[in-house]
Amino acid sequence: MAQEAAIPAEFALLVQCLSTIPDPGHACGRVHPLVGVLSLAVLAAAGACSLSDIHRLGRTHPEVLPPVGLRRSPAVATLGRRLRQVSVPAVRVALATCARLLSQQRQGPGGLRVVAADGKTLRGAWEDGQQAHIRHLLAHQAAFALDQVAAVAPPTGEVAAARAWVARVAEHCPGLAS
Repeated sequence: MAQEAAIPAEFALLVQCLSTIPDPGHACGRVHPLVGVLSLAVLAAAGACSLSDIHRLGRTHPEVLPPVGLRRSPAVATLGRRLRQVSVPAVRVALATCARLLSQQRQGPGGLRVVAADGKTLRGAWEDGQQAHIRHLLAHQAAFALDQVAAVAPPTGEVAAARAWVARVAEHCPGLAS
């Protein structure tokens, strides 16, 4: 993208990593490229609770749209349609790549040394008749999240599951030992 210099280098890195995700939409007549929609969603993630919030961010801050390849803020229906087309595993790989590259930039070649795991029960979210749980793995010194996974509910065997999870993430993050 020609305008990547207009956005912070770390966000430009995120946009670059998100651009590796295949866009299943039709190339002919595409107004909202997937990388732009995903980038806008990541920007809004700090405070957005809905697709309307993501749309509203684009409307109230139009300066964020051109650097990510958007001409205007996608409508709520368009956001829903484009985000449903996304391969979740591809997004996870892109975000993990971005986290690894950010880790190297922020922490140097030694990489991450300390992470924190946190778990939450999602109020009002149920899967297969059980309340949903998620876990986050945070690199607090580097100030970013490494991974998020659905947790087994109720949290039994949590310590063993967390160790196995950290070991999987450590394969992609230099310096992080399980």
